[in-house]
Amino acid sequence: MSEKIKGLFFFILEVAVISVILYFVKGKLVDSHHHEVSVYLPMLIDIAFLALFATFGGKMAKALGIAPMAGKIIMGILVGPALLGILQPDSPGVELARLTGVLFILFEAGLHFDMELLKKNIGIATGVAFGGVLIPLLSFAALGHYVIHLEWIEAIFLGGVFTATSVGLSVEALKRAGKLETNVGNQIVGAAVIDDILGVVILTVLAKIAASGSGAEHAAEGGLNPFVMLAIGVIVFLVATYMLWNMGIADKIARYLNNQYSGTATGIFTRFFFGMLILGASLAALLGLEPVLGAFGIGVVLSKVDNEIKHSAWEKIEGYMHIFVGGFLVSIGTMLPRAALINIKVWLWAILFTILGFVGKYLVKYFFKNKKDGKLVGLAMAIRGEVGLVFVAVALANHALDETMASAALLAVILVTVLGAILFEKEVNKQVAAEKMEDKAVQV
Repeated sequence: MSEKIKGLFFFILEVAVISVILYFVKGKLVDSHHHEVSVYLPMLIDIAFLALFATFGGKMAKALGIAPMAGKIIMGILVGPALLGILQPDSPGVELARLTGVLFILFEAGLHFDMELLKKNIGIATGVAFGGVLIPLLSFAALGHYVIHLEWIEAIFLGGVFTATSVGLSVEALKRAGKLETNVGNQIVGAAVIDDILGVVILTVLAKIAASGSGAEHAAEGGLNPFVMLAIGVIVFLVATYMLWNMGIADKIARYLNNQYSGTATGIFTRFFFGMLILGASLAALLGLEPVLGAFGIGVVLSKVDNEIKHSAWEKIEGYMHIFVGGFLVSIGTMLPRAALINIKVWLWAILFTILGFVGKYLVKYFFKNKKDGKLVGLAMAIRGEVGLVFVAVALANHALDETMASAALLAVILVTVLGAILFEKEVNKQVAAEKMEDKAVQV
């Protein structure tokens, strides 16, 4: 028996054993008469097994020679409702892992985000973000209205699914490549964050229109126009993040904690960082924005904390973070329904959407004079994820897309995310190898 066949056998055996255990144990827990056992333990066991499946996905990716992120998403498809049905995307534990994972990812991105570098790159980052939003939004809206014959609101909803780049997945890819804190990494994260802000604004506007027909009705009743409230929320978020960062308020609080508690307690900074992460996400939600943007913003604010304190706190948090980040990646795959895999019409539309979705973002590479940087940014921006999935969910909730279009869009988001992740990692490895060869040539 060859090593590959042997490895495949043990991989299938591991997945099968873990799946049977999960199915049996979770079923017994749910049937329990004890509230804690029937409600909270099923959530915790979902999170634990998401992490295990993420490990299997990483192993599968290594065997297939693809990006680890892609392997974990594919693993989610295997254990989700599309195939085995072991994990459900709307299970409380899966939803909690998905939210927590992306909050941690965005928080880390903020901690390593260089605001001074962004000031130098604000022009290119903004240009890339607007180009990356407008191209897919307009192309998909035109396709939806003139070819698929959807109403304009439905067509724009379809376009909105492919507007926002997944900051979380892009950051994870940059981190693995060792380019998170580089100039091009900062451009990608900056563009992706602006991308997500624009995506959230579009999503909120469309949801308001779909739900009430117009924001004017609410204003006529004496309340503030919801679009005005949204604009105020975005402005408050951006201004508050910059001001808190500029004032160095986080470093002052950290120094106070260091003076008052470091001698009597351990882990005070870890608890401080975690508390600020949840507070930032919650405040963003109260402003009508996505919690992930709040997590990123508070990470930026905390990036000014003394480096020794920041490193110590993050080192402890990172040990737990991988559980939720892996769970987040697997949970994306679980969102694909079984009907999408057996419907030829869904697959045909999904393939077309995948091509358009990839090209629409990849075109931003022409914003760069440096072809290598442009290609890297284009591939990173093509990675979709949480915001696209939210668009699909909101579209379904508001009956803006029928089941076929929603399934095709969801499948396309997953396909373009896997495709983008694979191509991005390959390009990074290619560039890193080329840089090493250049360094050796210079030394010789």
